[in-house]
Amino acid sequence: MAPENPASPTRKPWPPGPSVPRRILDGSLFAIDSPAFYKQNAAHFGDVVSFRTPNGFRQFQFNDPKRIEDMLVRDAPHHLRGVVLRRARGILGDGLLTSEEPLHLRQRRLAAPAFHRTRIAGYGREIVRLTQEMTAAWPTSGGIEAHAEMVRLTLRITSRCLLGSDVHASIQTFVDSMATFNDYLPFALLPGAAFLERFPIGPMPGMKRALKALDDLIFGIIAQRRASGILGDDLLGMLMEATDESGQMNDRQVRDEALTILLAGHETTANALTFCLWLAAKHTTHQQHLAEVIKDVCGDRPPEAADFPNLKPLEMFFAESMRLYPPAWVVARTATQDYTMRTGEFIPKGAHLIASQLVVHHDERWWPNPTHFDPLRFTDEAKATRPKFAYFPFGGGARYCIGEGFAWTEGVLMLATVLQHHRLTLPDPTQQTVPITPKFTIRPTREVPILVEPRAH
Repeated sequence: MAPENPASPTRKPWPPGPSVPRRILDGSLFAIDSPAFYKQNAAHFGDVVSFRTPNGFRQFQFNDPKRIEDMLVRDAPHHLRGVVLRRARGILGDGLLTSEEPLHLRQRRLAAPAFHRTRIAGYGREIVRLTQEMTAAWPTSGGIEAHAEMVRLTLRITSRCLLGSDVHASIQTFVDSMATFNDYLPFALLPGAAFLERFPIGPMPGMKRALKALDDLIFGIIAQRRASGILGDDLLGMLMEATDESGQMNDRQVRDEALTILLAGHETTANALTFCLWLAAKHTTHQQHLAEVIKDVCGDRPPEAADFPNLKPLEMFFAESMRLYPPAWVVARTATQDYTMRTGEFIPKGAHLIASQLVVHHDERWWPNPTHFDPLRFTDEAKATRPKFAYFPFGGGARYCIGEGFAWTEGVLMLATVLQHHRLTLPDPTQQTVPITPKFTIRPTREVPILVEPRAH
């Protein structure tokens, strides 16, 4: 560990940051996973902030696009995953979200064909069909709870498109498991968490029950596929038959990937779509414009993946929704060696590096009047005026989300399918924001009620 003050003829002092006494007084010493803490740091200390974590590690918070790009791209060979995702290996195993190189690169190569744009176009039919099934069960006049609806929908879409299996009957297992895993997050950040996990305390008993239920489900899907003798051409089939210089994946490795896809894939997208529907219900003028676009492009037929390029206003609406409410709200890395960034900061081995989408996506330098909802921020002309990493809802570099294209298609087609035949409003039109809870992802703190009624044509 580098010394607390690295000042020397060749090394600058640490960048500024909140002191331990200040963090004790304001209660933030053990709240380093709080969006408010990161926003306060950016406001008080600028583009790079440095401080000690409760377990003694030095942490750097980067708030400008240039340093974030270096963290995720240029300096990536110096890093491992952040501490939370490394702790999550106990849940997800060595899936794409948690593995390190060289295993991670191998896994991406094996999984990449399932996320090719031509394959994603084929998924569009299932996205639309399952969304239609959902809306067919909605009341003709009344309310829905948007988050619960989006969780069920994204689980079904992900499992059908990528694993060839509908987990409709097991959705509650996933909902309960995600609640358990989110409760695990504060525990994972405690000093000595790796030691404490050996004992039946805190969230650990629930974690073991949740893991067993998920393992029974995933291994059952794998066993059924093997017993059928037809592996199929979806992601699960590709993983089960893929062979490279390291050989073929065993069932445990396939389980790790399948569980990662189901949990991580549905959770982030469900949250993103929930906020998107809420914003559509709040901004009815925008919503009416989107409905007119859908009518012009699709007429009375269902939307399809081939329509995506012509539904640009819906893509912009979804993008602005993820700016205001980024489902992945913080990216973290851990330095594996001492090195110096090209902007001059010395990074000691073991340091924690973080960049928060919630901070950067609300930075007035890149987003004037940042709390205002404006999809026109995402015209091609507007995007060209901003640095690349002023907006990074799917991360960046070699570890950017492999399902990014799938998520964009899912978001646009879901929104088009819903708004084609339904008008959304809020029970309380004066509501200004959705209260959020930062866990593994940003999710609504409570239920998100939305009123639905048939759209007049």
